[in-house]
Amino acid sequence: MESAPRAPLDPRVWGPVVRAVSRSAWGMLRERGRRPGGRLGLPADFLIGADGTVLAAKYGEHAYDQWPVGELLELASAAPRTAPAR
Repeated sequence: MESAPRAPLDPRVWGPVVRAVSRSAWGMLRERGRRPGGRLGLPADFLIGADGTVLAAKYGEHAYDQWPVGELLELASAAPRTAPAR
């Protein structure tokens, strides 16, 4: 993962951020929970094999950059089928 202070400024992030802050604010008002917040950074996703090895990695370009489901399923179906160690 990388730190990128500009990551929250990407327009693709604004909708999810507004939804998350709205949900957190509503929860705070209802339950007086923790304040919303977090670290500034970029996401990273990893596909881990049955034996614990990293089969693939995707490093995000903005704060809401997620692995496309189709690409992830394609990678998972191409992964070697090994039984987990006992």
